[in-house]
Amino acid sequence: MEFTRAVLAANREIFSFLQTADDSLFQDGGQVGFGGDKSLLIDLIAEKIFIKHLSGFGRINSEECGLTGSGRDEIVIDPIDGSSNAASGFPYYGTSVALKSDNKVAASVVCNMTNGEYFYKNSSGIYHRQLFDDRVLSVNREGVSSVGLFEKAYSFPREAKKLRKMGFKFRSPGALALSLAYAHSVRFVVAAGKLREYDIIAGLHLCEDLNVFVSERLIIISREKTVFDRLKAGFTKEVR
Repeated sequence: MEFTRAVLAANREIFSFLQTADDSLFQDGGQVGFGGDKSLLIDLIAEKIFIKHLSGFGRINSEECGLTGSGRDEIVIDPIDGSSNAASGFPYYGTSVALKSDNKVAASVVCNMTNGEYFYKNSSGIYHRQLFDDRVLSVNREGVSSVGLFEKAYSFPREAKKLRKMGFKFRSPGALALSLAYAHSVRFVVAAGKLREYDIIAGLHLCEDLNVFVSERLIIISREKTVFDRLKAGFTKEVR
């Protein structure tokens, strides 16, 4: 698909740029992004790269600049997902892109900028590859993972405590789109609090074949139906 190839080219350019980036690129970019967070310089640079590669496919809706350009289709972008992690030297951040056609997601790409892994989904299926390697990797890890991901767990200590009492191990790595992309491999993904389209649209598209619950302030995903049912029963009445 031409769109997917263009997103891949943009991600390759951003990944290569990051290999030589110095600390100044992770400083305040001097503006508050359209999504409400302060933009780092690297956010703005990545956004420009995406716009350069993708503006021909439709209007772009980016977390940093909002809506720009024109076209029937809309491309929703989080230029750097987990930019606070990037600025802190914590290796868990990436990019997120979704193509909306007739108000439905037609294609999505989430890329891990620390190891070059990327996940994409279009009408042909869901795929897992490396940026500079054409081999197709497995979307699912073999065996059953013992660890789940609870994004923004620090804001929900009561719910985090409840997860522990239920016997679930979890981590809170701080890049929601990337965590959703790994939902096929981990035991579950839970995200609570304010959920913005930029953070979730591509990742949720990648997870459509899993057990998924989405409300205004809560996401629960698991490939294991029993785990999904336990989490849904335990969380939906508490997170408001």
